[in-house]
Amino acid sequence: MQSSPLSLTARTLYAEARELALAIGAAENIGKLPGSIVSKTLRGRRYLYHQYRDLTGTTRQTYLGPDDAKTASLVQRLAARRESQSADLQRLDELRAAFLAAGGLSIARGPFRVLRAFADAGIVRPGAGHAVLVGTHAFAAIGNLLGVRWKSAIMTQDVDVAAERDIDLAVARPDAPAPEVLVRLDMGFTPVPPLDLHAASTSFRVRGMDLRVDLLTPLLGKDTGRPRFVPALNAPAQALRFLDYLIEAPLPVPVFSNFGLVLVNIPQPARFALHKLIVAESRGEAFATKAGKDRMQAALVIEILMEEIPDALVQAREDLAARGKAWVDKFNRSLKKIAVAMPALEALRLPTRR
Repeated sequence: MQSSPLSLTARTLYAEARELALAIGAAENIGKLPGSIVSKTLRGRRYLYHQYRDLTGTTRQTYLGPDDAKTASLVQRLAARRESQSADLQRLDELRAAFLAAGGLSIARGPFRVLRAFADAGIVRPGAGHAVLVGTHAFAAIGNLLGVRWKSAIMTQDVDVAAERDIDLAVARPDAPAPEVLVRLDMGFTPVPPLDLHAASTSFRVRGMDLRVDLLTPLLGKDTGRPRFVPALNAPAQALRFLDYLIEAPLPVPVFSNFGLVLVNIPQPARFALHKLIVAESRGEAFATKAGKDRMQAALVIEILMEEIPDALVQAREDLAARGKAWVDKFNRSLKKIAVAMPALEALRLPTRR
């Protein structure tokens, strides 16, 4: 068995944690760091700053303004908001710990530090137009959402975030480019050299560790092979085919760790599973192992959805079928390879289009 169901207690704790996290993070992602207000005197004038420690333990300061009535009003609002949320944050942390103790899946410290830093910078936050967590950590979050626990053997530490290039100008931009945020973490992230040495890097890894961050965006139209600048990431990203289907209408969920939690967007489980089948069939022979893992994750999610949320699969299939013959053919070929071991999945086969 590659998965096991979570207990009713764990599911209840997750539902309460998600509801509370969304309530707290509706206006501001709960990844924001706490801190205090400090003052500095420069050339005879006092100025106020918000001071906090980042994930590396480094003390940082954000300028608020001169020490006058206007800034004092801002400080009062910040203090009132923090006080009103303190009880909720404490309860949320209790729910996080209880959920993990009940069997909920957590992510490792390294990936969590990346997601937390991205949340602090405004890159990862719930809501339309913001980055979507994809890949293995989205798979982990989907397991918690569906009330199951995946085996660690089908997990990796890679952090993949994707965002659309064309988004509403009303969506707030990140405070810093994603690559700069990774450098600030002081974890040893270095750019992975792209094939085109004149292009910007979209992948970053830590030497000596199985930890990599990939910045992605949907490929629409002709493939130029060059990265595309993505406002939601404030950085260039690698353009990939089929990604637009995956990140359409994402879901906001909490991602849990032993060090805290953060709100992120993840793909809808049904889209995640069907997209995995498409991607698996698109991989070359050199990536057969990855293709097998893609199909395994797809099969696990599909099996649960067929039993508990079949309507979600129907809608995802209809959208995929409407995208053309190439999509349908890849999906059917990939589905056939896992239906040998799981015959029930044959029910998902799409009519062949001419």
